[in-house]
Amino acid sequence: MNMSMVTKPMSFKDADAYLKNLELKTYTIKEIFDIVRSVVALEKEGLFKNICEALDSFYKDNELLKHPVTGKKISILEIKVDLTYQRILKLKQLVDHLRAKDKDGNPMDYDKMCAGSIDIAIRPDGDIYCWDGFRRCLIALAKGIQYPLFSIYSHPPTRTIANCRAVEAFAFKKRNGDNEAMAKDELYKSGIVFNDPKDLKTKEILSESKLDVLKTIKDAVSTLSGFAQYEETIVKDKVSKESLILASKIVTKSYDVDPTVGSYVICGLAIYIELIRTSAIKDFPSYNITGIEGTCNFLPKFKAYAKNNSQKSLTKNRISNYAVETVAFRIATRVLDILDINEEVALATKLGFDDEGIKQIVSAETITKAQAA
Repeated sequence: MNMSMVTKPMSFKDADAYLKNLELKTYTIKEIFDIVRSVVALEKEGLFKNICEALDSFYKDNELLKHPVTGKKISILEIKVDLTYQRILKLKQLVDHLRAKDKDGNPMDYDKMCAGSIDIAIRPDGDIYCWDGFRRCLIALAKGIQYPLFSIYSHPPTRTIANCRAVEAFAFKKRNGDNEAMAKDELYKSGIVFNDPKDLKTKEILSESKLDVLKTIKDAVSTLSGFAQYEETIVKDKVSKESLILASKIVTKSYDVDPTVGSYVICGLAIYIELIRTSAIKDFPSYNITGIEGTCNFLPKFKAYAKNNSQKSLTKNRISNYAVETVAFRIATRVLDILDINEEVALATKLGFDDEGIKQIVSAETITKAQAA
């Protein structure tokens, strides 16, 4: 659907889904706002005021910073947003702000103290971008305000557009990431724009694994859930890149009808593969894990397990402090079905369980097998 075509009335659900799946590129704030305003129920609720320049005196002229070149007031209608580094717009969260009450319980107008100033950057080509305050721009328009208070940064005239985007993304991540308001996947998404080495490494592994996170991997075959665990496995070098990519491909191919694959299943399998590759469990039955199509013994076993068992069967009720290790243990016992009681104890030891953890995981697995028999 073309952005310019989104003018017809929409349901809340459809608008929310559309906003969450916007292509990661540049839009005007007005284009995004038009989608929000297209929600019939919100319009009927009276959450939107019409924009009238002649009546927009919410801020006095002497309160506003003017355009450093033209000397004129800057309108939100002139401003763009770059979704390559911004967070996904959650419609419910935005609407909650529009329905907010003041301290006396009255409908809340655009509050100068709460809103502060919206951060914008003027690029060398003259385009103006909101780098922090995207949602406040939408709230202002909903309240009938097109001239809010801005904090203005002008990029050097010699800076390329790509570098402008990288500078804005870095500032956005520092501003929002340092207070832990942003989720790990949102931080990763903005980090790849300004070439953060950690995030670029993560993107490379995701790309080779054909796994998408926030639309950053265009040719992905599945979407990853639980990004934080996947990233931690990479950043802390818990397994090799090769083991993680192979595990990702095995799980994705096995659960090919699922729209998402879980990071705990992938990371658990990667840990088990790593133990085999490093000969940490060399006395156990050996398996060929060097290939994927037709040569990896793990793949047919995982596919067979996935036919009748969900990913959740491997991840629910994980042992505290041993979340990924629990999944690795269950993959060995339930998917590959290779261990007797002595091997289970040995594997739990290799996975790092303490004595109490070993007793707990082995006992739980014995009960599970007995119930399944």
